Amino acid sequence: MSNALATIGGMPSNAVSTKSGANGQPSRQPESQKIHSLSREQKAAVIVRLLSSESDLLPIGGLEAKNMARLVHAMAGMSFVDEATTLQIVQEFLAEFDSFALYFKSGLSGAISTLDKYLNQEVRSLLSTSPDPEAPHDPWFVVSAMEARILAQVLMHETPQVTAIVLSKLTATIAAEVLIQLDTNQARAATLAAVKIDHVSLETIQQIGGAIEQAAARLGRKGALAGTPVDRVGAILNFTPGAMREDMLDNLNTAAPDLAEQIRRVMFTFGDIPDRVEFKDVPKLVRAVDNKTLVTALAGALVSQKEAAEFIFANMSKRLSQQLAEEVKEIGDVKPKDADAAMTKVIQGIRELEIQGELFLISPEE
Repeated sequence: MSNALATIGGMPSNAVSTKSGANGQPSRQPESQKIHSLSREQKAAVIVRLLSSESDLLPIGGLEAKNMARLVHAMAGMSFVDEATTLQIVQEFLAEFDSFALYFKSGLSGAISTLDKYLNQEVRSLLSTSPDPEAPHDPWFVVSAMEARILAQVLMHETPQVTAIVLSKLTATIAAEVLIQLDTNQARAATLAAVKIDHVSLETIQQIGGAIEQAAARLGRKGALAGTPVDRVGAILNFTPGAMREDMLDNLNTAAPDLAEQIRRVMFTFGDIPDRVEFKDVPKLVRAVDNKTLVTALAGALVSQKEAAEFIFANMSKRLSQQLAEEVKEIGDVKPKDADAAMTKVIQGIRELEIQGELFLISPEE
């Protein structure tokens, strides 16, 4: 666009046809200005004026300062141009493009490079998962669509030379995002290597692209099981009957005490309530389960988890505490199995309150 305007407006020509006024000074041509009376600068001004009526962002930033100044002066001397003349100027303008050849960067990565500032992450993801089926696989197409964070993690294990080649294949904006996430020393080494790179064969570049693509795939690969092994074992033991749970943890503590300690840290059982629940949140805990479940849990806890039961009784209203104590006394002894099931429901209720943001559990490290 800027080149075409520069061509239209870059040649000397006659000014707008004028006529003398009463005072001998030239005056503008009245009403419509015809195409034969317009200079090339004024024709360019017509095109710019036409585009400005459709868009606030004109692609004329590439004009040289002298041509931009000539364009402004030409526009300042314009008055009215009729429709027929405007159409003729547009046709001339379009004809100018016949003399301009366009060079497209080859490959998908080249297309991404050209349109970089217009592609958001969603588009990049779609392109990386659905490349042109008729085109040969281009690893750089996939690499250029990766998040900067992922690329930086992969490149942390590569040499400065490989890192430099990868950065050179990316658009400037993405390369900068990757560079700032690298270790300072590695970033400096890669920058220095990029300056020294002279000639690298296409085969080598494709091999590097394939290696980076595979490394990123391995980095992002996830197993079918959620969480860490410790998290999974802790979650299972949370809902295991108390006696069995303690037996398993005791055996694990003998074989692998560090692992047993890690599992205990991620677990949350009824006995952990005094250490993990804020005293002010106990009234919320009471409302997390139905009354029968809470009474059963407290009755069983007074036998096996007395500290937790007393903590709950002590941090609720006096009236409610007395009422629950009477109900616990009325039901008498409960079966361990029923007590465990009720205490598990209380823990589930607390976890749901945590998910909803109603309360926050104290970290074991605090």
